[in-house]
Amino acid sequence: MQQLRSGEAAKVAGFIIASAAAGILLRSLLLRYNRWFEKDSRSGGNCFFGSKPNPTIRPVPALRRRGFTREELGEYDGARKSDIYMSVKGVVYEVAPQLYGPGQPYHVYAGHEVSRCLAKSDLTGQEANKDWTHGCSKEEMEALDWWANKFNSKYPVVGWFVPDEDFYTGAEDNTHPSL
Repeated sequence: MQQLRSGEAAKVAGFIIASAAAGILLRSLLLRYNRWFEKDSRSGGNCFFGSKPNPTIRPVPALRRRGFTREELGEYDGARKSDIYMSVKGVVYEVAPQLYGPGQPYHVYAGHEVSRCLAKSDLTGQEANKDWTHGCSKEEMEALDWWANKFNSKYPVVGWFVPDEDFYTGAEDNTHPSL
């Protein structure tokens, strides 16, 4: 390797110091702009060092979890009441209107206990409000567990499903469990 002469070494050191100073100055200017933009923006702002996203989910008052009968759950289909609820494995979730609202692909599930539908991949809703614990294969139960985990990770829980006598007698190959 060839050694740098003292004049060349001084030039390299000067370049490094000048680059560092320019970087510090640029960062300072960006931080100042960022603070100004945050104060000035009414929409939450889009900043160089992070962003403040606009809230896309409406603020919801704290919900008191409660039980829902078939009739009560049916009111939360997005048509009769604006909130949309559905039950998976007895847990009632508030779900997204973009998927489950009127006219949307999965609206048939809105306002129902849909565990059996999800287990059997029923998109017609004919298996809604029926007991899922009997008459489902091992693979169907695994699919249902996958769906339950998906709903648990994605949607807020608002209560639990309270089954009636028809729930246990509605599914084929199903008998009411002895209590």
